[in-house]
Amino acid sequence: MQENTAFEQSSGMKRDNIEAVRDQLLQLRTLFLAINSADKVPEMAVSPFIRRDGGLYIYTSHLSPHVRQLIDQGEATCMLCADEGDSQNIWARNRLKFSVKAYEIARDDRNFDELCNNFTLAHGPTMNLIRNFTDFHMIRLTPQKGVLVLGFAKAFIVSGANFDITAHISKA
Repeated sequence: MQENTAFEQSSGMKRDNIEAVRDQLLQLRTLFLAINSADKVPEMAVSPFIRRDGGLYIYTSHLSPHVRQLIDQGEATCMLCADEGDSQNIWARNRLKFSVKAYEIARDDRNFDELCNNFTLAHGPTMNLIRNFTDFHMIRLTPQKGVLVLGFAKAFIVSGANFDITAHISKA
């Protein structure tokens, strides 16, 4: 029998239950992004995404200022958040917030067409319409570290592309 980890002991939750909620959040179809403008003003966005090969991918237009900032800065903070209607307590919605490194996938990259096809499969035929719009960019977001919140006193540090749970946050 495997011994409980320190985060299981301090949170009172089993690893399987924590990972199951994390994995539900990773099945969402859109993510929120926060990027600082050049003037240090936060820019917010929401975008459909796909998850593949240790990264999350978004396809979005540089006509939006946040996209230009994301490409220029190469980093952002993202959040996946459970629907309000599915939350037991609106004050403690399940959510996964994490920092990312971002870089653009060039249109001539060998993976670009396959990524576009994956977007079509995941999000429907709109991708076929916008696929050749030159203002749109395929951006890979590589997760670094973050926090998984599952309720009051149920916050966990996560790390890496698999959002591995590394610790329970039990002190400020």
